[in-house]
Amino acid sequence: MTTTINADNGVVSGSAGLKYSSDSSGVLALQTNGTTAVTVDASQNTTLAGTLATSSRGITKASMPSGSVLQVVSLAANQGGSDISTSSTTFSSTGFSLSITPTSSTSKILVVASGAMTQTLTGGTGCLTTIFRGSTNLANGSTNGFAYYENSSGSGFQWVTGTMIVLDSPATTSSTTYTINFRAVNNGAGAGTAYYNINYAGNGITLMEIAA
Repeated sequence: MTTTINADNGVVSGSAGLKYSSDSSGVLALQTNGTTAVTVDASQNTTLAGTLATSSRGITKASMPSGSVLQVVSLAANQGGSDISTSSTTFSSTGFSLSITPTSSTSKILVVASGAMTQTLTGGTGCLTTIFRGSTNLANGSTNGFAYYENSSGSGFQWVTGTMIVLDSPATTSSTTYTINFRAVNNGAGAGTAYYNINYAGNGITLMEIAA
């Protein structure tokens, strides 16, 4: 048996109104016109008879609490290709980019990017990487970056995986592109040549929209 609460319009039964019947089973059934829509058992497990449509009856993105992850897009790591090099001390694209379309202009975008980087053997030269949103350097300034590698001794051609994490506020609901940029650094021994995507190791980008 089941305790039922039935909202009846009377079309079939001939008697409209809120009807109920009770027992000691601890099971509750919510009905419309005698048809069970929701069942809650004695352990509070809930069963829906129909489909819960997120757009109309479920939890919408707009109703998610602050700090909730609304969507995630990712560029697969270790996707291969050729290493990219530059001798310029001005940032340029590595070719690794990813776009996201925020659902709200108040959302924040958490950007996590990584990639293998190195530079030529000349001591005092370096490779600096950063993240651009469109033409804006998120490291604040035209020359700043988030991840840096320098082989100060000039001995051995080594590489490291640099990871960058930044929380951005694009203030838009339009498609927004984030790009990994890099440049060579001259610390007194010449700019040398900076390299990115060495051995295709650990390269990738993940974008997460966070509810404000």
